Formats: sequence, C-alpha cells, structure tokens
Amino acid sequence: MLEVRDLHSGYGEAHVVRGVSLEVGTAEIVAVLGRNGMGKTSLIRSIMGLTPPQIRSGSITWRGESLVGLRPHDIAARKIAIVPQGRRLFASLTVTEHLTLLKSARAKTGWTVERVFGIFPRLAERRHHRGGQLSGGERGMLAVGRALMVDPQLILMDEPSEGLAPVMVQHLEEIVLDLKREGLSILLVEQNLYSALAVADRVYVLETGQVVHQGDAATLTQQPELLFQHLGVQ
Repeated sequence: MLEVRDLHSGYGEAHVVRGVSLEVGTAEIVAVLGRNGMGKTSLIRSIMGLTPPQIRSGSITWRGESLVGLRPHDIAARKIAIVPQGRRLFASLTVTEHLTLLKSARAKTGWTVERVFGIFPRLAERRHHRGGQLSGGERGMLAVGRALMVDPQLILMDEPSEGLAPVMVQHLEEIVLDLKREGLSILLVEQNLYSALAVADRVYVLETGQVVHQGDAATLTQQPELLFQHLGVQ
C-alpha cells in the first residue's frame, strides 16, 4: 500500500531524512523507532506533505500513486490520516466540533461521532468540553478519533502515547490492534519502545535519518544487543 523509496528530506541546509525506504502493507502495523532527533517526525511529515521539511529526492507512493508534491488535504482525501505529535487540537473547539470538522454529525456511514464515542466513552462524557479543558489522555483519544473521521485506510501516528498514563497507553494499544483487525494500516512512530513492540508487526529503526535495522517486531524483542545499540534500552 504505502511505499517509501530512498527518501531524502530536510530543513534548509539540514539533511534530516537520509535515504529512508520502508513499506506498510494492508492491515499491517509498522513501527518506526529511534532516539530523539533521528528523523522520525520528519519522515511522517514528509509522507503527509507537511512542510517543513522539504523533500529533496526519493519517492512516496500510495497504492501505486505518487504523493510527492501533493498538498496535505489532497493526501488526506486519499484516505490517509495523521495523529500528529502533540495532538494539535484547537483549544476553543469542543470535542464534538473537533470530530465534525470534516464530516457532518449526521453522517451514517464509515466512522461517525457516535462510533468514535463507542470506542472512547470518556470522550462521550466530555463531548461539550473544549480542547483546552481536556486532560492529556483525553486529548490523545480525541486526536485518534479526529483521524478516524477521515475514514482512513492508513493512519500515520506520531508519538500517540506521549504523556499518557500507563493505563491509557494500554487502552491505546488495544484500540490500535482493533483498528488493524478492521483492516486499517498504521505507521506508528513511538518513543515508547515496549508499547510499539506490543502492537507492531514489523519495525524500522532510524539513526541519524537512516534505517539501521528492520525486521519483525517479535524478533527485535529477542535481540537485546540491538535494542541497546540503537535505542539505548537494556
């Protein structure tokens, strides 16, 4: 479905993503791991057409169609959604308003407001609260729910567990696995190594903007030397 080939992108003179190649298949969860500053968010932004960074060379294709040069809303129209780092919510909009930005509350097909409330009951309780009034966990739920309202086939998740309590991280993992079972593909960027490995089918490890390891998630958990070498985990 998603294919990235020899992608180079950066900010001004800074060359951040250096020849990254990866794939995400149908109903597959692929995790991109790495320490801070290794180019993970730049990779996600490059795929989604968000600038900066600026793509210098390489290809990004979705179902055989090039995404390079398309505007973010044109990419979203191709059923690709993003859960951005930091959630990027609007402090003045209510939970319901966030969920109906791109789809009417009266919609009956695909992902609806009530369907999102079904997997995030806490959001249903807070439906009239504004973004600035939500807790960190509630903001995380809302960012995922907003992405689902695009009716995506692929979701790009950038640090979705950031700032969440352990019980909320576990709930998020369950939601991610449920989405996979429904046929969605997910490209997951995570600092929380063990959360990512709990849900991912395959992993790519980035170091200074380059892929230094790729393989099955289950295999990586059995290679402590790689975890320590590239991720600083013992």
